[in-house]
Amino acid sequence: MKNIRLQFYAIILSLFAFTACEQVDEDLREIRTADFENLTTGSSLFWNGSDGTGQFISNGMTFGNNYNTTYSSWDGFAYSQKTDYTTADVSNQYSVFNPANSTNKFAIYYPSYFDEVYASFPSGVEHVIKSISVCNSTYAALAIKNGYGNMSKKFGGATGNDKDWFKLTVVGFNAAGDSVKSVDFFLADYRFDNNASDIIINKWTTVDLTPLTKINKISFRFSSTDNGGWGMNNPAYVCVDNIKYEVITPR
Repeated sequence: MKNIRLQFYAIILSLFAFTACEQVDEDLREIRTADFENLTTGSSLFWNGSDGTGQFISNGMTFGNNYNTTYSSWDGFAYSQKTDYTTADVSNQYSVFNPANSTNKFAIYYPSYFDEVYASFPSGVEHVIKSISVCNSTYAALAIKNGYGNMSKKFGGATGNDKDWFKLTVVGFNAAGDSVKSVDFFLADYRFDNNASDIIINKWTTVDLTPLTKINKISFRFSSTDNGGWGMNNPAYVCVDNIKYEVITPR
């Protein structure tokens, strides 16, 4: 009987120790959201890197930016709170194509033609990215919807039957800088047999990024059915917000 009691107490103690270890692991995990609300836009309602800082930070994430003073142009990440839903040219590259958006701030990505630009997580700890909210920029969306002069086509073509699409690929990178996994999302999709089902994303849409697993940084790549000798014709922009990720601090 004594041996039975001792075995019972040993089992209880082992279960308690296991539970305590589980609790320690949970305490080392923290969910954060980069929502850009800490950033200042000023009277212009956007930031494009013209101050030469080369980056901005939101809740631990660092977003790279390249600004060219010769051409007053930028690539990588900018941020904004502009919501002009109707102006259909490059002067409106900082607006999100979402009539329900009011004053919230968001980031805008435009790819570099030289070196890939990243959104990076804090160093020294592991990260599991959870999700991201995405929406078209007004400039990109209206170019897809109506065409943009002789630069890009109206998606669907003259008949509306062309199976066009505009795709965002979110790429995850490990500590060595190697791309490990990616997630695709269609910002515009005209592949349906019923043209009434064709879609241009015009609201903040959550994209599940858990398939990327543990990563150190992400970047965005674009592809499209509208291409020419210099690559993709339709404007290559995406607006992003509410990047949720888990910080795993080593014990």
